[in-house]
Amino acid sequence: MVIDDEGYVRITDFGIARIWRPENAQDTSGTPGYMAPEVMCRQNHTTAVDYFAVGVMAYECMFGRRPYVGKSRKEIRDHILSKQVQIKKGEVPRGWSIEAADFVNKMIQRKP
Repeated sequence: MVIDDEGYVRITDFGIARIWRPENAQDTSGTPGYMAPEVMCRQNHTTAVDYFAVGVMAYECMFGRRPYVGKSRKEIRDHILSKQVQIKKGEVPRGWSIEAADFVNKMIQRKP
């Protein structure tokens, strides 16, 4: 996803799209900072992992940074597995609503 010159989010590429199958523990394509814990841990997963990625992107739009960071794939994985990011009422940036924060919080649940 990218933001165009008018500030709208656009979907740009399905180059790593996969057909879902029940035994998908080895399907781990994507960027580590946007991967749900079950993908990072190579567990079978559902399309809920895509909602997690959307939540990370929404968080990034809200705060200008990803919720889970690190210098390596392992550091990012460890951060995702050790910490449930939760936007608190007092942390909502000016211009953003409580409902937007609630949306992000629900999308980035580590154990949906």
